[in-house]
Amino acid sequence: MAFLIAGAPGMKTTPLTLPADTATSTVAIPNPAHSSSPAASPPRISNSTTRDNASDGPTTFTAPSSLTTSASIFSTAALSTIAPTTPKPSCEEKYMDIPVNYTYTYNENSKTYSVMFASDVQCDSQDCAKMLQNLQECEHRTVNLSHSSCVPPFKQILLETPPDPTKFKLEDCVQPEKANTSLCLRWENSGNFSCDEGKLRYSFQCADKNSTPIGRVFPYGGKPIKPTKEKEFGVENLDPQHTYTCSSQVFYNYRAFASGNKTIETDFASPGTPQDIECSNKSSQEGHVTWKPPNSVFHKFFLCYQSDGDPLCVPLNESLTSYDLKQLKPYTTYHVTLHASVKGKAERNGTKAKCDFRTNAAEPSKVRNIHVSRKTDNSMTVTCTPPTDLNGPPGNYVLKVLIGDSEKKTYLNDTCNFLVKDLSYSTEYTFQVYYKNGQFHGAPESASHSTSYNSHALIIFLIFLIIVTSIALLVVLYKIYDLHKKRSSNLDEQQELVERDDEKQLMNVEPINADVLLETYKRKIADEGRLFLAEFQSIPRVFSKFSIKDARKPFNQNKNRYVDILPYDYNRVELSDINGDAGSNYINASYIDGFKEPRKYIAAQGPRDETIDDFWRMIWEQKATVIVMVTRCEEGNKNKCAEYWPSMEEGSHAYGDVIVEVNEHKRCPDYIIQKLTITNRKEKVNGRAVTHIQFTSWPDHGVPEDPHLLLKLRRRVNAFSNFFSGPIVVHCSAGVGRTGTYIGIDAMLEGLEAENKVDVYGYVVKLRRQRCLMVQVEAQYILIHQALVEYNQFGETEVSLSELHPYLSNLKKRDPPSEPSPLEAEFQRLPSYRSWRTQHIGNQEENKSKNRNSKVIPYDFNRVTLKHELETSKESEHDSDESSDDDSDSEETTRYINASFVMSYWKPEVMIAAQGPLKETIGDFWQMIFQRKVKVIVMLSELKNGDQEDCAQYWEDGKQTYGEVEVHMKDTNKSSAYTLRAFELRHSKRKDPRTVYQYQFHHWNAEELPAEPKELILMIQNLKQKLPKKNSMEGNKYHRNVPLLIHCRDGSQQTGIFCALLNLLESAETEEVIDVFQTVKSLRKARPGMVPTLEQYQFLYDVIASTYPAQNGQVKKKNSQEDKIELEDEVGKTKQDANCVSSPSAPDKASGGDTEDEGSKPTSGPEGPEHSANGPASPALTQSA
Repeated sequence: MAFLIAGAPGMKTTPLTLPADTATSTVAIPNPAHSSSPAASPPRISNSTTRDNASDGPTTFTAPSSLTTSASIFSTAALSTIAPTTPKPSCEEKYMDIPVNYTYTYNENSKTYSVMFASDVQCDSQDCAKMLQNLQECEHRTVNLSHSSCVPPFKQILLETPPDPTKFKLEDCVQPEKANTSLCLRWENSGNFSCDEGKLRYSFQCADKNSTPIGRVFPYGGKPIKPTKEKEFGVENLDPQHTYTCSSQVFYNYRAFASGNKTIETDFASPGTPQDIECSNKSSQEGHVTWKPPNSVFHKFFLCYQSDGDPLCVPLNESLTSYDLKQLKPYTTYHVTLHASVKGKAERNGTKAKCDFRTNAAEPSKVRNIHVSRKTDNSMTVTCTPPTDLNGPPGNYVLKVLIGDSEKKTYLNDTCNFLVKDLSYSTEYTFQVYYKNGQFHGAPESASHSTSYNSHALIIFLIFLIIVTSIALLVVLYKIYDLHKKRSSNLDEQQELVERDDEKQLMNVEPINADVLLETYKRKIADEGRLFLAEFQSIPRVFSKFSIKDARKPFNQNKNRYVDILPYDYNRVELSDINGDAGSNYINASYIDGFKEPRKYIAAQGPRDETIDDFWRMIWEQKATVIVMVTRCEEGNKNKCAEYWPSMEEGSHAYGDVIVEVNEHKRCPDYIIQKLTITNRKEKVNGRAVTHIQFTSWPDHGVPEDPHLLLKLRRRVNAFSNFFSGPIVVHCSAGVGRTGTYIGIDAMLEGLEAENKVDVYGYVVKLRRQRCLMVQVEAQYILIHQALVEYNQFGETEVSLSELHPYLSNLKKRDPPSEPSPLEAEFQRLPSYRSWRTQHIGNQEENKSKNRNSKVIPYDFNRVTLKHELETSKESEHDSDESSDDDSDSEETTRYINASFVMSYWKPEVMIAAQGPLKETIGDFWQMIFQRKVKVIVMLSELKNGDQEDCAQYWEDGKQTYGEVEVHMKDTNKSSAYTLRAFELRHSKRKDPRTVYQYQFHHWNAEELPAEPKELILMIQNLKQKLPKKNSMEGNKYHRNVPLLIHCRDGSQQTGIFCALLNLLESAETEEVIDVFQTVKSLRKARPGMVPTLEQYQFLYDVIASTYPAQNGQVKKKNSQEDKIELEDEVGKTKQDANCVSSPSAPDKASGGDTEDEGSKPTSGPEGPEHSANGPASPALTQSA
């Protein structure tokens, strides 16, 4: 005998399955996986009654299959030992712990339940079967159960039917905005039942298309897991547009009575960004936008555009890739955004693509309210209200004065306010006014007015005016005399100035956030920088409320370099007093606050000979450790600053009590660094280290073209300053213009890094309050903005050799793998500079045939020009230099050749990047080599690449004449990687020959990278020995003498890599740093198509890294000389090693200027025959391994 009670307290039962799509209910089959045999645990006799109450805690239950007969509880042998006379036990006591198996069956038609017991259980009532039919939901029934093996009292159980399953419905509860990455299920019930809702439990399970479960699992799918009270179930972080199947059950007293299934498809993902969006204008009222669709699902586009105010948005069909904007305002900048949209359970928008354009100019509208009034008898004032729509750039108002139909006078003015004089008396005039915006003019507005007759009162007025003027002049003369007299009696007193309110002229200029810095700069620089000019001119040159008494005292006046640039009294640097020396505490220098750092700088004038001692006394007393000199000692034949430091030959020098010793002198292209030690012979303290950095690339007039140079200077200065240093001393000549510019850049970069915004206008005002005329001209004010834009747009890309290897490793890492690597991102930030300068000459019809590649045309501003012919006189080589000066060249006197000047590392020295000559341009090619005095030619291509000619053979064995130049190939030698040829050049109108070397590098296809970069490095090391050993410091924008010419097929593909590599190697050797980004950026500005691919860009990094490998944490340069070949003069062979210099030297004083330091020798004199320093005149071929 066995009882199995399902649904009793603590008992788990198999779920009742009620499909939603059928009218009849079915009973779920009990799961044998969760059954256990009661035979393993003998029954416990108890008088307690088992009731059907719910419990939260799961307990094990026994499946009915193990309790079908009494034999499954007791074995046959055990039963045979019971004496026949033994009374039968009470069913309640003996089997109170044996569960009874029964099942609910729901009838949807009658909305009732029925109960069925196992076959071995008997109901102790004749009406039992009837009683257990037609049970209502939530009904409670007590049933007595009996069995043949036991006697009353019988086992009593309490039946409690579940709620009506049709009142429960499984719903999708996901929020539309989350439907693309999550799902949600929730059981809804009407609540219209009397069952205890606390006994309801729920289970959920979902799986993807591969039947892999997600979220929770069913409680009976594996290990027993009890259902929970949570009727809602959700899963997040799903994939969009994927299908998931879900099942769920509802339990009452842990007995399943309702279930449901759902198939859910997640919503669409947000679409991607439209690609390659471009905006252009079609007319004054139309624009054109093109794009490529994103690589994702979308249903439509939204295109929005605005000039000011709210944007206008247009929904577009998903198939469109262009759109015309119409009914726009003329000469108006429009900001366009485009994003894709997808509509599923919710509408999702992708990231916006942006572009800007400006419509063309159009005819302005009429001027309004023209008004003519008589000013005198024969003069008129004509005014009007500006037109409502200018429809173009700012222009002029035009006034035409007519008598009848005859035009008499025409006036132009920036404002509509004209004074028309010298008209005829008593004459009627017609005044026509219209506005002209530079391209179009509007329709005229007219008004008529008559002049008056000639009045005698005018003569009386003039007599009166003469008398008044005479009296006023006498008064002024008397005042001048009186002031002069007072000033003579007391020269110490400051001249009183007329008070003015400097603050009122200041503008309210908001700080600029970093994310709009570039756009703000573009807006302000537009229209010839009028917004910048307005801001700059609003700043007072001098704040009159600050006194300048000390600087004007007689004994201090000779200490000032300029009479109008004097420090304010309140913040001037005061030196210690020297007894008996009036004015000994004065120096023309001011304390300047940095970004949230008081007195971070000292802005000083360049020392005069009379103030050098005072300057070093200031350095000592202020504990300064860094001096930034932003001038050369002489510029444009004018003395800008005394040379206040000792030369390397002198070693040390005493300036008053301060002894200055030079320990190290290092020249770089844009600056000179000197390590100094200063001591004071009156103070018994250790000497102090002072670093002197002189920036030498500031032009005589204007500002540096590349703001990156000042960012580089700032990096060097900050590398030498530290927290314990005194103020940074910055000076130029006057200590205001360049000094203020450098301080402004340094302070504003700190602000940009700290607050992600800059207030340039506010800081320049602050500078002017601390020293007059700081940031002296508008170009310097704009340069501060340009440096900030450069830094914000491109960041820091310079890396030292000691950090190169880990830095490059990090550059190549992708984190996450789907995102571009930092190296790729850096390359993508490189500006292309396509069409940034004009290319008119190379695109002229007569010159098109001289170009190998129509996409590689030299820019006009730096193209190499050729004179038609040289002078016939036999002047010296030195004199011929003057004849080839670029400044005198004009389009009529020069010929075209596809070649560009490219800046070398040792500025202002340049190289020539040229295409491989065509057959018809060979003569021009040699003429260029002769006129520019080229020493070395680097050829990076073969003559042919398959069937395509890459370069015409511009040399022959023996002698060959090309135009006026005779070329004699003297020698040839080959290595495994390159061929070295020596040519002797003679001009028909010159007496002296020249030697030119050609290095032809082999095995480098234009579409690929060199297979063995080390061979290219070896060739570079070899050819550098043929170049002049000193830089030419003439200061011209482009030198007449260009020692190096590089060419490949088009003068860009391989040439760009070579030029970049050459400059990077020079930088690594000289400064032990490289900046691949800025090097390539400079080349792209010089010639189209330079270093166009990421592979070439990475190649530059890799070659430098392999040239300077890391060994034991230190960088060591490879020094291999295999396959080195030389063309040597046997007579001068012993001097060869002494004359080989790997990097050019430079004079100490005037880098890029007009002068040289003392002791430096001229770079070159008149050229004579070639000698061993520049290559043998008659080379003998040798090869050294």
